[in-house]
Amino acid sequence: MIEISQSVFGVLCLIGAIALTFAWPLGSRRGNHLLLSIVILILFLLAVYNLIPVTWIPVAETWKVLLIGLGLGLLAVFYRDVRRFARYFRGKVYRVTHPYYWYGRYYRRRRRY
Repeated sequence: MIEISQSVFGVLCLIGAIALTFAWPLGSRRGNHLLLSIVILILFLLAVYNLIPVTWIPVAETWKVLLIGLGLGLLAVFYRDVRRFARYFRGKVYRVTHPYYWYGRYYRRRRRY
């Protein structure tokens, strides 16, 4: 069986997460986008867990490492969501067809003299 060192695995996860965040095409389907967001989050968690050495953050405080990975993953997912919103929802306006929303009640009323 092939063994990969922890740092190489961490670098591969980091490269994969960055590639999915910045280079992978944005999908218009909601299910694919949700799946890729979860994969990006997991890859950042794995990358940070494998790249930060024990000398920096002790084993007893592993939750801090996971918190750093979770923060980076959520930031990457937020960036990807903003990119997706800017691409697929450009020019879309919420349109309400009822006249009550266009003008106030004052303008809707007819004046009778």
